[in-house]
Amino acid sequence: MKKILITFVGITLFAACGKPDADIKKFKWLEGRWEGVEGDMKTFEEWEPIKDNIIEGIGGVTADNDTMFSEKIKIEIIDDEFYYVAAVPGNPKAVAFKLKKSENNSTTFENLENDYPQRVIYTLNADGSLYARIEGRKTGGDSKQEFTFKKVK
Repeated sequence: MKKILITFVGITLFAACGKPDADIKKFKWLEGRWEGVEGDMKTFEEWEPIKDNIIEGIGGVTADNDTMFSEKIKIEIIDDEFYYVAAVPGNPKAVAFKLKKSENNSTTFENLENDYPQRVIYTLNADGSLYARIEGRKTGGDSKQEFTFKKVK
């Protein structure tokens, strides 16, 4: 009996120390279409669940109904870890940012090897707006770009 109890405790401790169960639903608050205005440009992101382990979207900037910038974005689970992945036209391959921190509808993804940005941050504000920031080091020092979105659907 003692051997069975020790085995049970060992298995329980091993399971508790393993990687936490990754559940893409923790990012459900990002789902929908978000729009914002930055000067004379309009910004947008649209997120939707695709599979049990992926939410996918598109983001961009338009001015005078012309697309100035666009990217395909997704948050996916790879080996029980969350990654924000951005595919930008002109880049040879998508860039993955590993989840660094997530709490209270705020999340930070990081890739210190990327030229710019090194961090992607999202926060759902109390008023229902979405705050997004990219930041990191560029030639000449630290840099950041901030965006505020309202949910439109």
